[in-house]
Amino acid sequence: MPTAEVPRMVDDPRVYLAAERTFLAWVRTSLALMGFGFLIARFSLLVRGMNVIESPVGRRLETYSPWLGFAMIVFGVAVCLASLLRHHDYIRKLERGDRNPSRSLRTPILVSAILALVGLAMAVTILTL
Repeated sequence: MPTAEVPRMVDDPRVYLAAERTFLAWVRTSLALMGFGFLIARFSLLVRGMNVIESPVGRRLETYSPWLGFAMIVFGVAVCLASLLRHHDYIRKLERGDRNPSRSLRTPILVSAILALVGLAMAVTILTL
């Protein structure tokens, strides 16, 4: 009577190293998003300074940079946490014996869509200055 083969860990360390490189790329991306958010938020200080120097009394340009920057920083934190969960799940599947665990494209598509919206909001903000 044949016995079912017990799944075992993937033996090739390159698979784990590739997964770690992917995880670190996501962490780098999240750090860049947080830094970019900080830069966007500080952009409002420059705009306020220009308003004081150039605009006539009573006319103030509103900027959404602090809120947009804050949202970008929070988004960077969310990307970091999502990458942590994805990496943990992927490694757990590898250790369980899955040779090629399925990966969802949901997170990368969501990140791209949100970045496109933030870029559009920044373009609108700059045009209204």
